[in-house]
Amino acid sequence: MTETRQAEGTRARILETALDLFHKGSFKGTSINQVVEQAGITKGALFHYFKGKNELGYAVVEECIQAQIIETWVKPLATSVDPISDLIGILDHFEEMMQEQPEIVEYGCPLNNLAQEMSTQDEDFRLRLVSLYQQWETALEKALRAGKDAGTVKESIDSEAVASAIVALMEGSIGLIKVNRDRGHIRKIDSGARAFLELLRP
Repeated sequence: MTETRQAEGTRARILETALDLFHKGSFKGTSINQVVEQAGITKGALFHYFKGKNELGYAVVEECIQAQIIETWVKPLATSVDPISDLIGILDHFEEMMQEQPEIVEYGCPLNNLAQEMSTQDEDFRLRLVSLYQQWETALEKALRAGKDAGTVKESIDSEAVASAIVALMEGSIGLIKVNRDRGHIRKIDSGARAFLELLRP
């Protein structure tokens, strides 16, 4: 392994560890020492890549969480002409993930968690979080517009408003699942989300 690859691997391990700790706990409740210990590195190694905890947090948002948004929402909808069916497919994927990874049910959405915790505490955090939500909403809006053109989405809907509503529905749903931790509640929310999406068809 080259020195460059080792450096990239160390940085990636720091980010993955920080994301895991922020997700299962909180940003404020996680110390640099915890990240260092769980990542199996020295404190000097962490500060070689990040000036401090805030910079590490920003990188988690811009790299780790953004990658999740792109993989889950942006890519699957990028060429969609039937976004309702594709969104229902994403819901199916979420249901599978919750069965395979119960920590999602317990700890919720890392983006939503950080938004709730940090948007009133740090403006740089807030702006980065806003950017991710905007990217998510833009992907939905473009897909809905393409669906209108293809005749798979109601022409009368406001694509921008509905895109925002879908993001709110998904984030609120994951928050309720996190609080309730009940499979029956998951099924109820899933059924309601599907019913809402079906109303968007012509």
